[in-house]
Order: sequence, then structure tokens, then C-alpha cells
Amino acid sequence: MLNRNLLLLIAGMSAFVIPFQAIINSRLGKLSGNPVFAAVVSFTGGTLALGIILLFWSRGVPKMPEGVQIPWYLYIGGLLGAVYVTTALTLVPKIGTANFIAATIVGQLIMSMLIDHLGLIGIEKNPISITKVAGAILLIGGMLLIQKN
Repeated sequence: MLNRNLLLLIAGMSAFVIPFQAIINSRLGKLSGNPVFAAVVSFTGGTLALGIILLFWSRGVPKMPEGVQIPWYLYIGGLLGAVYVTTALTLVPKIGTANFIAATIVGQLIMSMLIDHLGLIGIEKNPISITKVAGAILLIGGMLLIQKN
């Protein structure tokens, strides 16, 4: 297995594309005059890319294993992504990329800590600690500093 620090680095680096995505989608929404159109374009491109990757990764069209029961909520990931992308392309022109990303990182961290603490949607419980709360407070402070002009 890869070293945990390397995995954290890869995770962090994968986020490098998010500000670009927010800017590209918001500019498309502004130029087209329709943020929902921009979201559809974004998801169509993503769907096509993932479809091609899936065909190569699975060496053809994959099949669901027999007898597998999938909870309904596991099918709403795309809907949740649509909420984020549409929010991004609507707010980035109004508050800026750094402000938007800082606020969303804080929101993600707070919700992630709650999900971990409560063990929601099948995640192993990982209790909130004083050090996690301190880290969240520091991150909120950083977000507030970034909001200052």
C-alpha cells in the first residue's frame, strides 16, 4: 500500500483542478447567460470522460454482480455534484474563486467531521476531538482572513 503521506499529497494535488473548474464553469455560465446550461456542459464532459475511462478500466461494459443490493442514496452522488457545480458557477463571479474555495473547504471540513463523528452513511465512526475542533477553528480563521480585501 502507498504511504499515507503520499496518498494525502495525491489527494491535495487532485484538488488543484477545482479552482479551474469553478472559473471555467462560471465563465461559461456568464458568457452563455445560463448557469444551468454551463452545469449541463460540465457534467456532459465529465460523463463522456468517465464513460471512456470505464470502458478501458473494465475492459468493456461492466455488469452489476448478482444479488448486490445498493441503497438508494448511493445513486445521488451526481445530484450532489450538480449542487456544488451550480453553486460554484453562480457564486464565483460574485465573490471570487479564493473566497468561494475557502468557504467550501470550511463547509466540507465541518460536514466531514460530523459524518465521521456520527458514522453516517456507512462510514466508520471517528469521534470529533479537541485537536480537530482546533484545526477547524484555525481553518475558519484562515477563511475569514482570505475574505478580507
